[in-house]
Amino acid sequence: MSMTLEALAAELKLPFEGDGAHQIEGLASLDDAGATERSFATGDSYRAAFEASGAGAFLLPPDFESEARNCLRSPTPYADFARAVLLFRAPSRLPAGTHPMAVVAPDAQLGRDVAIGALAVIGARTRVGDRSCIHPHVTVYPGVKIGEDCVIHSGAHLREGVQLGDRVVVQSGAVVGGGGFGFTADRDGRPLQIPHTEGVILGDDVSVGSNTTVDASHPGQARRGRDTSATYIGPATKLDNLVQVGHGVAVGTGSILCAHVGIAGSTTIGRRVTFAGKAAAGNHLEIGDGAIIGGRSSALSSIEPGAQVAGHPAIDRRNWARSIALFRRLPDLFKRLRRIESQLGVDSD
Repeated sequence: MSMTLEALAAELKLPFEGDGAHQIEGLASLDDAGATERSFATGDSYRAAFEASGAGAFLLPPDFESEARNCLRSPTPYADFARAVLLFRAPSRLPAGTHPMAVVAPDAQLGRDVAIGALAVIGARTRVGDRSCIHPHVTVYPGVKIGEDCVIHSGAHLREGVQLGDRVVVQSGAVVGGGGFGFTADRDGRPLQIPHTEGVILGDDVSVGSNTTVDASHPGQARRGRDTSATYIGPATKLDNLVQVGHGVAVGTGSILCAHVGIAGSTTIGRRVTFAGKAAAGNHLEIGDGAIIGGRSSALSSIEPGAQVAGHPAIDRRNWARSIALFRRLPDLFKRLRRIESQLGVDSD
C-alpha cells in the first residue's frame, strides 16, 4: 500500500509539514527506514538517530526540530505510529459468515457481520455482537456474551458465564472463566473444590494475551458494588502472555499486567496499576491506583496508591535499590567485621 504524506495526515487527523505529495509505502525504525518509509521520534534522546535516518517522513512531537524534513506532528508519536501500522498492514480478518465446519447452537444469537471460523464451537444461549470475529478452533461455552467488534483468536476458550465488552481481543490459547483454585476440606479432611460458577467479566477494550488464564469466581466472593461476584477485568486493561489471574480478583481501568504475572484470589487492583514481568500479588490484598510493582517482585501486603515497590517481599523501590547495593558489599563487609573482631579479641563464634 502507498499513500501520500497529506493523505496519511488526513487519516490520522494530524497536521503535516513538508511535501504533502511525498509517497509513503511503509513504516520502519529510524535506523532502517528508507526514502519511502516513515519513522518516529519521541524526544531529544532520538536526535542523533533522527539526523542520521534515511526515512522520507517522520512522526515528531510538537517541540522537536524537524530540520525542514517531512513530518507529521503528534503529541503522542509512538501511539500514532501504532495507529499507522494498521493503515499499511491491516490484520487478516475472516469473511463475515459461519464456516460450514463450525458448530453453532440453534439458539445462539449472532449479530450483523459476525465471522465464525472452521471448527469453532458456539454453545447454547450465547450472544455474539456485531462484527465480532471468532477464529478457527475457538470454544465458546453456553451462556457466554461477546460484545461488538471483538476478536477471539484460534484455540482460545471462553467458559460458561463469561461476558466480554466491546472491542475485546483474546489471543490464542487463552482460557477465560476456568474453575478457580479454591478448596476447602470435607468431613474426612480431604480437599473439596468450591464450585466457581460466577464467571468472568471483561470490560471494553480489554486485551488478553496468549496462554493467559483468568479464573472464574464463586458466590462467596465480594461483589465490590457490582451485580455479581464474578472475576472482573476493567476497561482498557491489558494482560500480557502467560498471566494468571485468580478467582474473585478485580482489576481497575487501564492497568497493565506483563508476562508471567500472577495475581492470587480475591485481590483488588486499582486503576492504571502496572505489574512488571514475573511480579506477583498475594491473596486478599488491595493494590492502590497508579501503583507500580517491579519485575520479579512479590506484593505480600497491600500497596498504597502511587507507590513504586520492588523486591521480595516488595518494599519501596528506592529502599530495595539501596538494599541490593548493600547486598553486593556483604562479602567485603563480612571480611572487615572478622578483622575487627580479631583485633579486638572477640570470639566470632
